[in-house]
Amino acid sequence: MLALALLGVSGSSKAAEPCSSSDVGCAIFYGKRAVPAELRDDNRLLPGATTRCVNCHTRTASPDSFAPPLTPGYLFAAASRRGGPASSYDEPAFCRVLREGIDPADVMLRKAMPHYRISDPDCKALWHFLTQP
Repeated sequence: MLALALLGVSGSSKAAEPCSSSDVGCAIFYGKRAVPAELRDDNRLLPGATTRCVNCHTRTASPDSFAPPLTPGYLFAAASRRGGPASSYDEPAFCRVLREGIDPADVMLRKAMPHYRISDPDCKALWHFLTQP
């Protein structure tokens, strides 16, 4: 429940960016298009407002975010994350982290990161949105 409280509180202070109706990735990031999700080891679906990417992540290198920024610089950089070996994201690794909570170096993310039931096309759209300048 603490994770849900943190997610809900952190999301309330962030302004939503307008998305074009055709930008599925933007709509997912800002929560205008819900993606079902649950926490690890708990198959109950979370309320949609708690699973918006923007609740915890920014699209800029901001020290104010709860979780790492989702920027091309962060995603493409070969870096040691969570104590694992250096790794970087590509689309399959990004979709795996969303679905299973396991990063490209096979390190499990914290339990606060939801596991999303995201389709391949939606994951591709979100990846494209986050990695395009």
